[in-house]
Amino acid sequence: MQKFLKQTIYCLFVFICGVSSAQTHRFFYELKYKSDSTQNDYLKKLMVLDVNPTETKYYDNAFLEKDSINKKFNSQNTNWTDQIPVIRKKNSNKNTNFVMLQFQVYSYPTEDSISWNLTTETKKYQGFDIQKATTKFGGRKWTAWFTKNILFSEGPYKFRGLPGLIVLLYDDKNQFDFSFVKNQNLDETYDTSNFLEIRYGSKPIPVTEKIYLQKKIEYYNDPLYLIREGLRNGTTKSYDDNGVRYTNANDLIPKIKSEQEYILKHNNPIELNKAIRYSK
Repeated sequence: MQKFLKQTIYCLFVFICGVSSAQTHRFFYELKYKSDSTQNDYLKKLMVLDVNPTETKYYDNAFLEKDSINKKFNSQNTNWTDQIPVIRKKNSNKNTNFVMLQFQVYSYPTEDSISWNLTTETKKYQGFDIQKATTKFGGRKWTAWFTKNILFSEGPYKFRGLPGLIVLLYDDKNQFDFSFVKNQNLDETYDTSNFLEIRYGSKPIPVTEKIYLQKKIEYYNDPLYLIREGLRNGTTKSYDDNGVRYTNANDLIPKIKSEQEYILKHNNPIELNKAIRYSK
């Protein structure tokens, strides 16, 4: 235990000394979440928070892994995530959100000011002194634990504005739970342009949040619209899915209903007040 604390203090010392020279301060969080509010088990992801000189970026670690493979083999294989990546300027509550729908990536801006209530409650976590704070955001009540040992007023997703880095964060429904895992200091600002700002050569389409939510409703109403239209007008001769070939648009109706049921079931976003009330 004493050895662990010494290693932690040493890492903190190295981190603090490197603040002025390192270009990207990278923090990893384990995210446990429920895309279906009724499910018993959590889904798990490793999320990344890059604090750069002029902006902060939050995204799925799967993007880093794919980016590393693409650079190694000079390829452009793609992937995506069910968690919304965001970018914001330094000391700003204005976020750019990146989302995918029907193989197309969209981006839209949001203003996400968070008002915190600081408490005097403290404890230890991984050798850090951490302090408790609470807030209401996105239709949920949140508890955050932050540390003044790392003086970045940042945290996972859109959570920021505390006098130190958020290391623990969870909602009162126990549906989203972030835990700090580790950090890295990179000598240069990490370039995410190939999988965020420009996704493997394709720029996200900028829209408003209202337009994006409307597009989600349109997709729900007919998830296979483009394929069905292609089969109807003859531009698509057939559609293959899991070894089954479809040549008639009407044969896809059961798949449409199945997709709609999936959307209704997995309608538990981190900002619960933005969950769409789909028509059944």
